[in-house]
Amino acid sequence: MSDEPPVTLAAIILSGGESTRMGKPKALLDFGGKPAIARILETARKAGVTKFLVVVGKHAEAIQKGADLAGCTILVNENPERGQLSSMQLGMSKLDFATDAAFLWPVDCPLVKPEDLKALAQAYVKGRTALMRIFLPVNGGKRGHPMLVDIGFRQPFMELKHGQNARNVIEANPTQVQEVPVNNTGVLLDIDTPEDYQVAVKVFESMKG
Repeated sequence: MSDEPPVTLAAIILSGGESTRMGKPKALLDFGGKPAIARILETARKAGVTKFLVVVGKHAEAIQKGADLAGCTILVNENPERGQLSSMQLGMSKLDFATDAAFLWPVDCPLVKPEDLKALAQAYVKGRTALMRIFLPVNGGKRGHPMLVDIGFRQPFMELKHGQNARNVIEANPTQVQEVPVNNTGVLLDIDTPEDYQVAVKVFESMKG
């Protein structure tokens, strides 16, 4: 029996931010000789994801030069100052119903493992008959990234207004949200500052050991 889920999965990689606090594109942060975005793509492929949408903004040119994005659809967010919501909506708007579900994956969460994605996908396969539509990885009682969203449930995300975020959809639809326990603390990491990056590198080194 294959480990790959019997569904068609996409990954929307949110890399349209301005990285003002970091001072350089988070997509190109080095982890073991590979940029963060390359690690994300590698992890997603190992988990059976077949469609990749990379949303870029101000740093579009640098990211495309600095990482191998072969096989990805590149989407340029013309309004990155509107924040991550605008990147998420741009990515979701480009998915067709040949895709069952999509991971919404901020590029500053590169330490997710294939096993985490497979756990989310397996929960999705079991949960959609029970009308579950949003699947969140949880470690130590805390919700992390990436979330997996049923494509048939994207409209509430598309209707969010400036200043709102995915949490608004989650809070408005609690009966359609399923938490999926995973062992990897990497799902909780958000890298916004150089200090966050140093912490993430230490976690990455410990994961290799």
